[in-house]
Amino acid sequence: MNRSAGRLTVAILGTVMLLAGCGRAQGVADTRRALETAGYRDVGISLRSGGGIGVARVEAVAAGAPPAEEAARVAWTTLPVRFDQLVVALGDRTTAFSYEELSRRFGPRDGSLDGRQVDDEVVESGLKLMLLLSAGAMASVGAVVAIALLAVRAGRRARRDARQAEGPTSGPGAASLTAEVPGASEGDEAIPS
Repeated sequence: MNRSAGRLTVAILGTVMLLAGCGRAQGVADTRRALETAGYRDVGISLRSGGGIGVARVEAVAAGAPPAEEAARVAWTTLPVRFDQLVVALGDRTTAFSYEELSRRFGPRDGSLDGRQVDDEVVESGLKLMLLLSAGAMASVGAVVAIALLAVRAGRRARRDARQAEGPTSGPGAASLTAEVPGASEGDEAIPS
């Protein structure tokens, strides 16, 4: 595979993966912005899955921030993934909310937000990462092969050019390797010095 084909393959794979992950990434970014608008700083959102339980975690700086319940309300109304538990960590205070508890506090959730499960998102993100790493590895191997081929070609070209610069070593036009020494008899061989 030549260099431009490798670049094209990587670009296509990257675009497909970017488009596939845009919806959730945009939704998480929207939730982050909504939390910042509500007064939280240094907001981080992560999704985890373990033991069949999907956990969404919101972390933010606690200084002057509204209570954890407000962060839970914002996540409940904007985070585009179905979770079983929401953990809100504000500084050294951590509060956990179950899906049912949030539903009782803030009312039913918009159905469009529950279209994907956290564990689906985690698995899909892992598969996308594996695909991206595989594509990167293939591109790297392709680049190494291309560089090796170019190096071999350059070496062959250099040897050919060196042979042409030396000129012929036999046949017509080749330089004589013996020299005649003045005063030497015809039977004596001259040894160049």
